[in-house]
Amino acid sequence: MYAKRSLRTLLAAAVGSLGILLIDPSAAHAQQCVGAGQPNSPVPWAQQVLTPERLWPLTSGSKQRVAVVGTGVSSPLLDSTIAASVDLSPPSRTGNSGKPDCLGLGTAVAGVIGGKETSEHGFHGVAPKTQLLSAKVVGDSFPQSGQPHDSVAPKTQLLSAKVVGDSFPQSGQPHDSVAPDTLAAGINWSLDQGATIITVAAVSYQDSPSLRQATKRALDADVVVIAAAGRAEQNDPPGIAPYPASYDGVLSVGMIGEDGMVAADTHAPRVDLVAPGAEVTASYPGGGVGPATGTELAAGYVAGTVALLRDYRPQLSNEEVVQRLLATASPAPEGVGSRNYGHGLINPYQAAVANLVDGHPTTLAPADPGVPTAEELAREAAWQQADSLAYGLAAVGVSAAVVMTAVVVFGPRGRRRRWRSGIAEAPVDRPEDELPEPPADLFDDRPKTGV
Repeated sequence: MYAKRSLRTLLAAAVGSLGILLIDPSAAHAQQCVGAGQPNSPVPWAQQVLTPERLWPLTSGSKQRVAVVGTGVSSPLLDSTIAASVDLSPPSRTGNSGKPDCLGLGTAVAGVIGGKETSEHGFHGVAPKTQLLSAKVVGDSFPQSGQPHDSVAPKTQLLSAKVVGDSFPQSGQPHDSVAPDTLAAGINWSLDQGATIITVAAVSYQDSPSLRQATKRALDADVVVIAAAGRAEQNDPPGIAPYPASYDGVLSVGMIGEDGMVAADTHAPRVDLVAPGAEVTASYPGGGVGPATGTELAAGYVAGTVALLRDYRPQLSNEEVVQRLLATASPAPEGVGSRNYGHGLINPYQAAVANLVDGHPTTLAPADPGVPTAEELAREAAWQQADSLAYGLAAVGVSAAVVMTAVVVFGPRGRRRRWRSGIAEAPVDRPEDELPEPPADLFDDRPKTGV
């Protein structure tokens, strides 16, 4: 009897849970926070391509404050480098896990920027000694509908900037779009904390006066603003653009894969630079490292490079920093200013040490050879005549030298031979008779007598 009652209770609970999921499918994904990564790893391919450690004898980035506006930051690799943090994310309808970074994207970006070196694995940030600021503008989840197609799931341990489903909310914006006012609050907080570099590791697909004003405030304060260009998906609404990546003065960053090819299309009206962002190694909120993908990761590599550059050349303004980054980037396969690659792949070492001419590049006027004057034609004819005379005199001089050499060298020998030829006469050919005569008898010279 007791067993039957327990069975009925379990069935009722199961049916109730199923009803909740049918009413609110997003509850299935609540509290799906990213766990720990791998405790060790080889040297990631992105570090082998960029080799930022070449600059460490010259600069460490310790005097720079790099803000990460995203999903929060939490990792043992970053605890000593986080100078300040704030949670500006709106309340989540699926509940709150209480974790500083549930989705893991902000931690991944911060690790790419300033993850410290350890003996356990080959991963480290571009500028491990820089100071980090964390402005959390995304809570435990984005609005979701259905099963996510590139989700941040503890089972796969793959961080991705795309953590939502293929459908969109009633506002007509992608599910990973952050409210522009929330992004503006993160940028303003970063400025108040003394940020010299702001990495916007979240995307808004809506323009707003507050976000535009916050971005302008940062640029006017000589801060380098770096933003992810975002990834274009098949079912995205037409005509959308990512912000603040679409604003003038903001570095819009796309991503490449290990093969060096651009890894995703973007909505951005332009891409200024590209950096590693597809299947790169990054830090995880629960500790350790693992794979991550997104243009936000590429923006992190650019932000780390800027930290080293501004630390090495503190006299540069934010505009001059951007100019150096664009001028020293490794050329794009489609040419400078291409739609997919911008000016090319970020080059940390060249950005810091290359010697550049002051000012901005200008287009030279086309060459105009012009029509020569009569005086110029006469001068050219005189030069040609003088050249012909010089060549003739040189030929006469060479001939005279040859004759004198012959007289000096061969004259004494001719006198000794009385000017006879020094070449031996050819032997006379004396052919033998074809039919020789018979030999003579021994006593043919004696007279013959009769018997």
